[in-house]
Amino acid sequence: MTTRLTGIAALLALAAFTATACGTNAPPSLFAKGQVSVGVKSDQPGTSYLDSYDFRGFDITVARQLLKKLHTEPNFTAVPSERRTTAVTEGRQDLVIATFSITDQRSRDVDFVGPYAITPQGVMVRKDDHRIRTLADLRGKSVCAWSGTTSGIALQKIPGLVFSAKNTADGCVSALENHEVDAVSTDTMILHGFTQSKQYPNLKVVPGIDIDSTNRYGIAMQKGHREDCRKLRDALRDYLNSSDWKRDFTTELPAIPQADAHWEAHYKPSADDLDKYSCRDKSAP
Repeated sequence: MTTRLTGIAALLALAAFTATACGTNAPPSLFAKGQVSVGVKSDQPGTSYLDSYDFRGFDITVARQLLKKLHTEPNFTAVPSERRTTAVTEGRQDLVIATFSITDQRSRDVDFVGPYAITPQGVMVRKDDHRIRTLADLRGKSVCAWSGTTSGIALQKIPGLVFSAKNTADGCVSALENHEVDAVSTDTMILHGFTQSKQYPNLKVVPGIDIDSTNRYGIAMQKGHREDCRKLRDALRDYLNSSDWKRDFTTELPAIPQADAHWEAHYKPSADDLDKYSCRDKSAP
């Protein structure tokens, strides 16, 4: 009997030690200190850009709104498109909210909260260029997209198109303005942000061209923080269910409601989609 009791006691002690160790090894909450580092874009008017040392745009507003619900302040830092994943996986940023499309491949490396916006991929040209009206008109035309985006991958699947790659959004837009390329293609939400900027008065989005299926923007965080992920997801759900999302979208991206009478159906995600795409290793079937 004594031997049996001793064995049971040892097992209980081991279980207690294991539980304690697991608790000790669990990562602290990203929101525990009341401030998080957030990687964002700095060169996309309307969605995320640096204006007189202050970040502005819809991504920035969404980050502030959600983190406010979690009693946390964002500390924004510019992150190039091609470094959005590594900024999170290598721990340089706590979160990345940078028009970052949720894909199954990316979801294997980072956890996403979203979508907080959806958008098709479109085409932007110079206002005085009327050659491109349909998808077929892109044949033989040089079209630019920047590195690290799903847009470039989609463009390279279009037969007859001359694909041109640049490192940044600025690079593509400058090439378009300087007649080095015929068009720029990326998410329509981003393109409208450029056209509404006073810096780019001679650019327009071609209506009716949808190159790729709907892109879903998510907030990325390092894996291993599922509780934080769910907290941020619930904050986003409240945001989408309120009138704040519509107010903030129309404030930061007024060109979209002006161009699309059904813009809300095309750009606002359903709160029900959050469970399908948030805090998963891949999207739910």
